[in-house]
Amino acid sequence: MYKLWMFDFDNTIARLEPEVDWAGGRLILEPYLRSIGAPDQLFARIPRGNLPLYGAYRTLMLAQINQPRVTEGLRRASEIIEKIELAGVDRAQPLEGAIEALAALKETGAAVAIVTSNSSRTVKRWFDRNAGASIDAIVGRDTMLGLKPAPDMLIRALELFSADRSQAAFVGDSEADLLAAQSCGVRFYGIAATEVARDRLLAAGATEIFGSPAALAIHLNLPAARA
Repeated sequence: MYKLWMFDFDNTIARLEPEVDWAGGRLILEPYLRSIGAPDQLFARIPRGNLPLYGAYRTLMLAQINQPRVTEGLRRASEIIEKIELAGVDRAQPLEGAIEALAALKETGAAVAIVTSNSSRTVKRWFDRNAGASIDAIVGRDTMLGLKPAPDMLIRALELFSADRSQAAFVGDSEADLLAAQSCGVRFYGIAATEVARDRLLAAGATEIFGSPAALAIHLNLPAARA
């Protein structure tokens, strides 16, 4: 067992994605970014989505000289996304066995951290409303670190728990999660609730993929899975 277990949130622990008005959020986020000077080519390159747009804007603008202004723009952009996340998070259902798997990992003495492109406030609200599992830390978008597939947030979690990369594992559902784990040098476990999701992870190079957190718990022989 590992000293530190890191989990993605959306579609790994909870089904947040279908509960959020991402299209409506884009109609607010894009005009804001344009108003603070984001170039037209950014929107042409990323015509859909909020988190990809935020991540690309962050990468582009942090190369600029006026760092305080860029940081404030990123913070406001993150808050726009957070607002639409919070509007849907109360309806997000846990994946099969997610809460039980987290609780069982805690029982082994491991630390559990959520490492996510969602905001930490969104994740905290979900856990406050879904009793049964506690977590030790949330490393979210509001850290202003690079979003996955960059390894930055995973590295932050390792630092928080003084964990060596060989002592940690990351559980996620996307190619970006896999690439972040590979860049960070930690073991990756994939969660894929559909065949399409499984095929994407396989194509990206994942080798350990499970249909749900419950299936992962059985593989790990966790106490909850043996009950």
